[in-house]
Amino acid sequence: MMEPLDTRGLIALRAIAESGSVAAAATGLEWSQPTVNHHLRNLERVLGSTLLERSPRGSHPTVVGDLVVSRAIEILGLCDRLGAEVALWREAQAVPVKIGAVPTVGARVIPKLHNQLQKRPRWRTYDEMAAPNPAPAEMTTAALDVTMDEHAKLVARLEAGDLDLALLVSTDIDKSWIPATLTAKHLYSERLSLCVPRSVGPIALDEHGMPDLAALVSQTWAFSIDPGDAIDEVVRSFCVAAGFEPRVGMRMDDYAAIIRMIAAGLAVAVIPDSSVPEDPTVEIIPMPMDACRRDVLLVSRSQTAASSAKGGRHDPIVAAHNAAIAEVVADVGIVTAQWR
Repeated sequence: MMEPLDTRGLIALRAIAESGSVAAAATGLEWSQPTVNHHLRNLERVLGSTLLERSPRGSHPTVVGDLVVSRAIEILGLCDRLGAEVALWREAQAVPVKIGAVPTVGARVIPKLHNQLQKRPRWRTYDEMAAPNPAPAEMTTAALDVTMDEHAKLVARLEAGDLDLALLVSTDIDKSWIPATLTAKHLYSERLSLCVPRSVGPIALDEHGMPDLAALVSQTWAFSIDPGDAIDEVVRSFCVAAGFEPRVGMRMDDYAAIIRMIAAGLAVAVIPDSSVPEDPTVEIIPMPMDACRRDVLLVSRSQTAASSAKGGRHDPIVAAHNAAIAEVVADVGIVTAQWR
């Protein structure tokens, strides 16, 4: 049996990989260089491998060291999460649920979700219910730990187990981008509208209500910062079908800022219904839902055999976490029902 790992060795290796030298790592960690070297040598001894290549230009992980660094990031992240969860449970009797969201959806849903959770009665864990006289202070509830980020990064964090849930968007009806390890639940769909400056003039529509994008061949488009943004991919496909590649002149995820750019005649954009402006200087052209729309999804990790690998043994921490996630999922459904 391998000797248990000392996380200080993982901390040292991660710091060296990030900073490029033992000296810089020691400064960042506020350790001495001998201390960093000691914990690194101890980690190499336990794992039986050389993890660092040293040169006059600095220190860098070996091939095996790169593998250990990637695992160290996961392990130390879980340690940080454990500390935060225990602190939250101790101080507020709350079970944290880590939820991510693309900013445009998060700004709309998360505040309402937080308010909805505050209305829920506190509940007892399995072990507390079994106690003869459970104290009121042991009543608990779910608490949100929110991350706003790009779509691809949220998917990666879900797969890595760093998030419990994520509010994502898609315009792909068959959801082919969703990895097999994840499960998506459709919450609601939004109409998309083409927004152009009034000065551009009227845009003709075809028999299906689609705007003639060829009229915008000389215009500058505002796209998302996220290179894989679902709406941008739809816009690009429509423009290519109209005979041109859209000229992207700016990238931003702040729809209020995009609208100001459109009003000033600096851009055109396709914007979801929830962010469509009330601005007389902006021409709003709704696009047919059957041609394009934005689906808002609640994505979670799929249940696997690993979740029941404990042979039926009850784990109160897992049970409380699962109950908190179920509570958040239910409330997401409640707060998004108004947009279905």
